[in-house]
Amino acid sequence: MTVHVFAGPTIDAPGIRRILPDAVCHPPARHGDLLRLGLAAADKVLIIDGLWHQVAPLRHKEILHALAAGVTVVGAASMGALRAAELAPYGMVGIGQVFDGYASGVLDADDEVAVLHTPEGRKVTEALVNLRCAIDRAAANRQVNSSDAAALLDLARSLPYTRRSWQALGRAAQQADLESAFYAVNTWRQANPYDLKHEDAESALALLSRGLPSPATRSRWRGERWQTSFVRYWTASFRPGAGQAPLLPLLQHQQLYDPAFADRWRVRVLAAISNSPTGLPLEALENAALATADRAGTTLPNLSPAQHAYWLTPDEEQQLEPGEAMLRIMVRSARLDGAWSVWPATHTEAAGLLDPDVGTEHLVEQAFRVNAAAQADNPRHTPAHLDAGRITTHLLSRWALPADADPAALDAAARDRAFRDFAGAVEVARAFYLGARADEANVVSSASSGTVTDSSRT
Repeated sequence: MTVHVFAGPTIDAPGIRRILPDAVCHPPARHGDLLRLGLAAADKVLIIDGLWHQVAPLRHKEILHALAAGVTVVGAASMGALRAAELAPYGMVGIGQVFDGYASGVLDADDEVAVLHTPEGRKVTEALVNLRCAIDRAAANRQVNSSDAAALLDLARSLPYTRRSWQALGRAAQQADLESAFYAVNTWRQANPYDLKHEDAESALALLSRGLPSPATRSRWRGERWQTSFVRYWTASFRPGAGQAPLLPLLQHQQLYDPAFADRWRVRVLAAISNSPTGLPLEALENAALATADRAGTTLPNLSPAQHAYWLTPDEEQQLEPGEAMLRIMVRSARLDGAWSVWPATHTEAAGLLDPDVGTEHLVEQAFRVNAAAQADNPRHTPAHLDAGRITTHLLSRWALPADADPAALDAAARDRAFRDFAGAVEVARAFYLGARADEANVVSSASSGTVTDSSRT
């Protein structure tokens, strides 16, 4: 059993390990983090802090995915408290006063817990819940009357979370003729320092150090159809396989660079359409798929000229037999995404589509290393900044297409590889382009030096 803790800046790693020595500490949670862990049923996860402004936040259904697998998920103090209040009916455990505030409705805004902080975890602004707590406690100790306390809280709430601090609140109070009230609260809280979020984080860690809470009992919702196509897509994107790499980048690399991928995709789509095993001879699969389409009334004569032109190139419309034309339309209209059951979310489901003997894992890891090195050299050297024209030329070469191929031919070639169109293939290729070019350079270098590499033997 492993306890994972996502935190910073509410509490740092030394503070976590002082209470829970065996905790595995992670930075603030973001989209995909729970899936990346490859959690086991006995594991526990404590979410304290999470990112949301600069990156996609931790999704609710990522937490549901962990809960459904029997993982105990606890939230406290910050984003964890917010998510726990939202997901308590599904088994997530909330701890602390911030959670209680969200669960009771006293707190109802995400920015109550939001703070600006440095990449190293140094807090730059103050959370509204901490400002609120100090103002309330000062009023309870008769340092300020209830009317001025309410006015100060309204001022604090009006400040953007990126500017919330005691200094900023003091300046706003001066402009609102609340300077004396602010001085009384600020003087009192400096003499009585208190960090509500930090205290909640410590309370949650102390609870976990005692082996609590117990795993949630299996709830009825887990048998419902809550796993949307997004959950399956995220699983393929982030969850590690046996060799550590998630499924999606492996599939995408083979889509782009394995010449046999289009044939495997055709088999998979036609088998799914006809509800046939993929092991049937290709001709049998093609006949079964055409028969299924015919029974559904989806035949070539029933398609409009616009549909023909969308899915087929002009040459194909003139030269292909009707059966082959219909088969290509069926294959090209199926895409490699989570919206259809043909999409695999795990390595097991991808059997027959993902070729394990191509060495893709090494090539994907190399591509990501090259990307990281380029970005370390210059922050603007990211895949997003690559020139689309260069990637286009690169794919034309890899797919053996003429340099003057028209848009219809480009889209058809991309759709045969399960992309929505050629522009979509270019976007996917961004992540692998630099690595592929580096690999090409290594092959050329080896050939010129007379060295025979493993890759040149295959």
